[in-house]
Amino acid sequence: MFEQIITMLDTYVWATPLIILIFASAAYFTFRMGFVQLRDLKHQFSLLSRKRDSEAGINPFEAFCTIVAYRVGTANIAGVCVAILWGGPGAIVWMVICSLLDAAISYAECSLGQIYKIKQDGEYRGGSYYYLERGLGLKKLAAFFAVLTIICVPILTVGPHANSIALAFNTSTGVPKWIFGLVIGLVMLWTVFGGIKRISKVSTWLVPIMTLLYLALTVVVIVTNVSSVPSTLGMMFSSAFGVNAAFGGLLGQAIIWGVKRSVNSSGAGMGEAVPAAAAAEVSHPGESGLVNSFSVFIDVAVCFCTGFMVLLTDCFNVAGTDGTTYLHIGQGAESMAEMAQTNIAGIPWTQAAAGTIFSNVGSIFIAFAILLFGFTTVLNYYYQGETALAYLLQKKNPKVRKTAIFALRIIVPIVFFLFAIATSSATWSVGSFGVGLIVWTNVVVLLIMSPTIIRVYKDYKEQRNAGVEEPIFDPDKIGIKNADLWKEINKERLEKSDALK
Repeated sequence: MFEQIITMLDTYVWATPLIILIFASAAYFTFRMGFVQLRDLKHQFSLLSRKRDSEAGINPFEAFCTIVAYRVGTANIAGVCVAILWGGPGAIVWMVICSLLDAAISYAECSLGQIYKIKQDGEYRGGSYYYLERGLGLKKLAAFFAVLTIICVPILTVGPHANSIALAFNTSTGVPKWIFGLVIGLVMLWTVFGGIKRISKVSTWLVPIMTLLYLALTVVVIVTNVSSVPSTLGMMFSSAFGVNAAFGGLLGQAIIWGVKRSVNSSGAGMGEAVPAAAAAEVSHPGESGLVNSFSVFIDVAVCFCTGFMVLLTDCFNVAGTDGTTYLHIGQGAESMAEMAQTNIAGIPWTQAAAGTIFSNVGSIFIAFAILLFGFTTVLNYYYQGETALAYLLQKKNPKVRKTAIFALRIIVPIVFFLFAIATSSATWSVGSFGVGLIVWTNVVVLLIMSPTIIRVYKDYKEQRNAGVEEPIFDPDKIGIKNADLWKEINKERLEKSDALK
């Protein structure tokens, strides 16, 4: 009964209006800011190397890794396979297209988070709720959004990741899911008690390693099946535009699932990257926007690798629109026919694809990849919740805030364990529903505040065009109100500069 209700609510939230809203918003910010996410990739990459020590925040590279850790999660593996199951091979193409456009939304929300960030208990804090209150003066809506974030992100959205990690190891080793749920929950408990500093350090170590290893696996699979590459690409693009005979009837589903999984994997439009982006020590909000729009490309690469790997090895199934018949059952592994009987899609597909090259070792490798991807993502989910909770209690005594945050640090690992032993269908529906609610609220807010976003972007671009290597953000100069922390930041920077002379 619960699964049916959640699935129904998820369907309503992710109806056509939301798909149109996401696509239209991504296109608007892309064209309005002149393809900001693609125009100067070299500069975006160079920003990662800037080292800025800060007691209140983290450096841009740490923020980048933390956000990539959040973006590159189990949705990049399991979620991609779910999109193929219901939308066909063409869903991957639409996922990539949407993600490339979504990078502009990421720029918008991350730069906005920097504009209106505050310093609380010696740490930078920023999020959608802060720019709702300080940018629009909507305190009640900001409080509602913060409550929604706490419920949907560190609680509901944890579900798919927790379950995927446990399922991956159960599939490859046969060890019960509850054991992995318990072990990872305890490791998570230790990490979150270190706050954003420890979360960012863990992410900085794990993200490059896990991403490079996964990309390397994909390269090996491609090289081994290089003769099938042209036909696989042809199948993807023909399916994406409704001209494939086998999957022609899935054009609408391909678009819906491509967009849906793009948002779920990249998180652009959810506001989830904003707290980590706001915690970065930067000279201008535009810098944070550029760094974190670049992070979406890492997400796109991993998503494409997953989709291409299962398609190339024929380790995928495609369900018909009635949900009971199959348009395609993969021949790449014997397990595909068995998984078709129960509509299983996700990690087992990727494990089967890797297994065509590396046998059981490939399955275990994918399990560890899921562990690293999912673990770092959930850490970031926790931080979203912590930041939202800190916002709700910003006028309370610091002891009250610390007590509430302490409780959240206990609750999230417990929630992780409970979802780890739940059924996968329920967890994906719950997670998707939570994401949909967040997106509806945040994207509309970004559109309302687009004049501020574009004004700050133009200020950054004009300073760069004038030869300024590190543009300085002066909110008074461009008419931005309630960005008071930046006056303090600029004062401290000037004092440090004078001291060095």
